[in-house]
Parts: sequence; structure tokens; C-alpha cells
Amino acid sequence: MIPSLKTAVIGLLALILSAGPVLAYDQEQVTREPNGGEMFVDAVVARPLGLFAMVVGTATFIISLPFTLPSHSADAAAKMLVSSPTQFTFKRPLGRFISCAEQPDFCK
Repeated sequence: MIPSLKTAVIGLLALILSAGPVLAYDQEQVTREPNGGEMFVDAVVARPLGLFAMVVGTATFIISLPFTLPSHSADAAAKMLVSSPTQFTFKRPLGRFISCAEQPDFCK
């Protein structure tokens, strides 16, 4: 592995592991405003990962269409592979890690 790439991967892993407590869901988050750390981790880590999940999910959905159309499960696949990552990435307020399904009033 290239030394700079190895350093970048280690740094990214360290950031993700240190973001664990910030990303943890708590009932208190429903009633309070997100703090700066939650907003930072959301903007720098969670949103780019959500965008990546959206792109990969869309490609997977397209590839799976020949199998999901005959079984009438294309709608469920579209919701799980495309709609959920899209809502996570673009509908959620910055710093709120509550899903749109759990708190639909946040995702208007």
C-alpha cells in the first residue's frame, strides 16, 4: 500500500471509530438541538457515506431489477436501496442521526 494512502486509511478509520459516541442514537437527541461535534461528524463523515450508499444502492437496484420485477418486490428494493439512503443524505437536518422513519417531522 502507498504510504500516503495507508496514512489516509488509518486516519479515516480513527475518525470513524472516534465518531461512535457522537453517532450513537439517544432519546435525548429528539428534544435538543445538535451540538457542533454532531454537526461536524454528520457533514464530514455521515453525509459522504450516505451519498456513497445512495450511489451503490442505485446501482444494486438497477442490477437487481431482473430478479425483483418477476417477484413483485421492486418497490421494497427501491425503498431500501435508493429511498432510504437518499432520505438519510438529503432530507435529515444536519447533526440529527434519527431516521426519517422514526421522526418524520424532522424530514419534511
